[in-house]
Amino acid sequence: MSTSAFSASDDVIHRTIECHTVKTSTDNLKIVYEIERCVTWIQQSNFKKVALQFPDVLLVDAPSVAKEIENCVPEISAFILGDTSYGSCCVDEVGAQHNRADCLIHFGRACLSPTVRLPVLYVFGRSPIDTNQCVFEVKKALTPDTKVVFVYDTTYNYVADDVYMKLKSNFQDLVFSRLLDPSTTLLSNYSFGLHKVSNSLDASSHQLIHKSSDQDQATVCKCGRYISLPFGSTLEDYTFLFIGASESSALVNMMMTFNKNNFYTYDPSKSSCEKETVKINKALMKRYYLIERTKDANIVGIVAGTLGVAKYKDMIDHLKVLLKAAGKKSYTFVVGKLNPAKLANFAEVDIYVLVACPESCLLEQTEFYRPVVSPLEVEMACNQAREWTGDYSTDFRDLLPGGSMFIKASPFKESGTTDVSLIDNKIRTLGVVDNPDPGKSAQQTVAIRSDASVVANVAQNAGEFLAGRSWQGLDRKLGETPVVKATDGQHGIAASYDNEPGS
Repeated sequence: MSTSAFSASDDVIHRTIECHTVKTSTDNLKIVYEIERCVTWIQQSNFKKVALQFPDVLLVDAPSVAKEIENCVPEISAFILGDTSYGSCCVDEVGAQHNRADCLIHFGRACLSPTVRLPVLYVFGRSPIDTNQCVFEVKKALTPDTKVVFVYDTTYNYVADDVYMKLKSNFQDLVFSRLLDPSTTLLSNYSFGLHKVSNSLDASSHQLIHKSSDQDQATVCKCGRYISLPFGSTLEDYTFLFIGASESSALVNMMMTFNKNNFYTYDPSKSSCEKETVKINKALMKRYYLIERTKDANIVGIVAGTLGVAKYKDMIDHLKVLLKAAGKKSYTFVVGKLNPAKLANFAEVDIYVLVACPESCLLEQTEFYRPVVSPLEVEMACNQAREWTGDYSTDFRDLLPGGSMFIKASPFKESGTTDVSLIDNKIRTLGVVDNPDPGKSAQQTVAIRSDASVVANVAQNAGEFLAGRSWQGLDRKLGETPVVKATDGQHGIAASYDNEPGS
């Protein structure tokens, strides 16, 4: 049986998925994937088993790259990581450790989140771009007196210096940002334009303070980039110029983090430089709405969206303590790559908080059954000492002790803090409230109902939620049903079993 709605079993088995990728030519393979640099790194550290991680769009070149590396270093064993557990921008250390890798080489665009388990080398690749056309379009879009911070997606790192030098003569104040590569040592010398500066790390603020020979330079270190500003300048005075796709997650991350600045994007695929018209204020108000939803939530699901980013366990523990102090019940979920169907299985959860890399924590909410918020929104909702100022960060490490946005949570009153929800006008309480009669739950107490206020009747944990459901699962009826041997069932797939007519 085969109709427009259903497919035969053979069609399902042999179904193919189109993936628009172009294989890199043999002549360009060593250049695009920096084979010589990879080989040098492996030999210097004497690695024996090397994991090669590729995103889906580059998997077509993976066998050729692995073969080239093994030919150059015959004594090693290289294997390919394809379908990663989480986002392809993150390093899949767990997948590499399953095969006992000594190190990992990450190919393609990256979020540059620091890792802790394995030595990592980043090879960003080379997305095509016409640098002359880029400079021409930027000159048309921006005036020479505009103060510009030049940022770019990781796959354009190979042309960043060239574009910067061509733009430098046309702008009076052009600041060049560098990628903060976790695989390099922070306490080393970097080259900024024509100056070579030494730097030191201020751990309390996560900022690098650079000192050059002629002046001090304060450097902002965010979104995997460090931006060295001239003496006396502030970041709010600058306009950001981003080289990369207009729908890039790196761009969204920067626009949310630097929400007081204007952004211009040169998209090489469109060969045009345009001002980003996304309403940042509207996006921030949407995040503020999610803060209110978090305050209303009683059961919170903490979703581990990464197993490789440094300090993700510390963030999960921090959220558990914060939610418990606010009188909310939390459950931890590890579900791999997120999708609406996975999270919809847990109807008792009111809201989810995603602990992931900065470029993966802001999800499109339209298809999800429950809202998915970032750790900062939980902090805003449950930490009384933190106030909404419009400053935003997608990096959860900023919220931990020593981070640039860390604020120690102040304790709640013994009776809790009560206010009215801005979402549904119901009374809500933050903080652990002592029940005077332990034998009675919140659902058994009597409250006077009036038109002015409505007390929400919600479950305090997953057990109470299950007890209140009309259907609680299959009734096992232990000892009430006869024991029978297993029988042969249907064969095939649900669309067309073998014993059905026309199959």
